[in-house]
Amino acid sequence: MKKILLSLSVIFSGITASAQFEGFENWTQNQIQSLEDYETSASEGLITTSQSTDAHSGTYSVKLEVQQLIGGDTAFGYFISGNPDDMTPGQQVTLNDVDSVVGYYKADFVSGDSALFIVVTTLMGNPTGGNLYYITQSASNWTRFAFYVGAGAADSLMIGAANGDPVNEIFGVPGSWIMFDDIQLKSSSGVTQNILNSSFENWSPINWDNLNNWETSSQWYIGEPVLPVMKTTDAYSGNFAVELNTFVDSRGDTAWASLTNGHFGESQITGGVPFSGNPTAVEFYYQFTSSGLDTAYVNVEFKKTGFMSQWGGTSITNTTGSYTLANFPLFGLNSPDSVLINIHGGRKPGTQFIVDHLSFVFPVGVSEFVDVEKIVAYPNPVKEVLNIRFNLKADKNIKIRLVDITGKELTNIDFGNLSVGTYNQTFNVSNYSSGVYFIEFLIDGQKKVERFVVE
Repeated sequence: MKKILLSLSVIFSGITASAQFEGFENWTQNQIQSLEDYETSASEGLITTSQSTDAHSGTYSVKLEVQQLIGGDTAFGYFISGNPDDMTPGQQVTLNDVDSVVGYYKADFVSGDSALFIVVTTLMGNPTGGNLYYITQSASNWTRFAFYVGAGAADSLMIGAANGDPVNEIFGVPGSWIMFDDIQLKSSSGVTQNILNSSFENWSPINWDNLNNWETSSQWYIGEPVLPVMKTTDAYSGNFAVELNTFVDSRGDTAWASLTNGHFGESQITGGVPFSGNPTAVEFYYQFTSSGLDTAYVNVEFKKTGFMSQWGGTSITNTTGSYTLANFPLFGLNSPDSVLINIHGGRKPGTQFIVDHLSFVFPVGVSEFVDVEKIVAYPNPVKEVLNIRFNLKADKNIKIRLVDITGKELTNIDFGNLSVGTYNQTFNVSNYSSGVYFIEFLIDGQKKVERFVVE
């Protein structure tokens, strides 16, 4: 449905309105093949480590490539068995000694680029051999490599490969790639041992739902049983809301839950999407379950020619199991040309933050009715749930009717006398046929009509 998000081009010029920016309705199911027995870039949702049918033997090999991401960052492919941070081995060695590691590779390096191969053998937790090895030559045909390990004895092994030289924070040049196949350990007597999944034949699919047009921290936790940012059917309106979970991942680290319509940079969130208008406030509905004393927040920054023009945000600390309205004012005067949003779910494992129905509130202007500010119906076109928002500047008798193009009444709500304030009402139109319909808004007998379309 590509809701009003990110391509929002409606220009609000001095009228009173509250426009839904995101109902978190649009998600895409992604799938990636993950190499069994190894940690790879697939755990970050990247396809820089992939299954290739160009194999030295069998059906598959593993391909590592360097890609340029949106926002300018470089993503590199890798596979690793074990943990290089604390030098923890990842698989067993059954040879009496390990003289070398041998295998086959194909590569196409951009000028000056290379690939890293790492082997570390241990015996009872103590390093006995191995090193960092570099492949610098491109090879259009499968080419044998052999690296000296020199372990007189070993019971465990850490092994892996990567584009560039990430040990020294060199992440490769976009366009470079290397493939590996048929990797073995070899003893000084010529006896060999296949490493786990040595011919890279075994892969498993990983599926997850990604929120369209947003970047989320889930990209670093693909394959975990729970993701930091997920869709939920526990929605305030429509079918879905966005659920942020803070938890301890399979590596023992705290998974942080965050999403932005910009880009997660090295040290800050950057970018945003085009936007026109002068909103005065932001509002959204939320549920919050805190693990101890924890805080979630929503921040919005409007920019003009790259510089901040309006800003605002709020922290959420109070636990609530039902949807609660939150809002915060915006500060600044200049008309923006883009907007950057960041939603963060907390820092303590067990905290959950659910957000839906994020809206911008615009300033009061002239309307047809002295006592009623402009009525807003959204989304429009609509598929399932039509939201109607109106603001009363004086006590009035209010009735809303939905009618079809022939004038036939389909539903109505008689509110009776309403006090001064802002009101929201939803109508389920999922069973309406596609076409044009009208909202009749009756204020003390006066009629105002708005048009909406059902997709």
